[in-house]
Amino acid sequence: MYEGSAVPGRLCASREMLRDLMTVLGTGGLAIAALLPGLLAAVDQHAAEVRDALGDGRAAPSTVALAGYAEGFIHAAEETGWDLPEPIDWVHADWRALRLLAVCALAADGREL
Repeated sequence: MYEGSAVPGRLCASREMLRDLMTVLGTGGLAIAALLPGLLAAVDQHAAEVRDALGDGRAAPSTVALAGYAEGFIHAAEETGWDLPEPIDWVHADWRALRLLAVCALAADGREL
């Protein structure tokens, strides 16, 4: 059947959203994190917090849950006046950029992209 209770259109839209996020920051950010142990550790910590927020902390979140989390997170951050900096200096990135990079890492681990 479908992932959780997601209808096919919602699952497609969620995958598209995560692919877009990966294009904007995930691909480059995860490549840099692979070279910088401190950055990778920060991303891993944020990923654990996302897993905890979306479930029991052990299982990988669903595609729909990850996309919904990212959309809500971006919306809330933008309401505070935050914009994703371009280009992103990953060595000095703020926690919001790291949290979104963690969403990308979880999506990539789940091969949802």
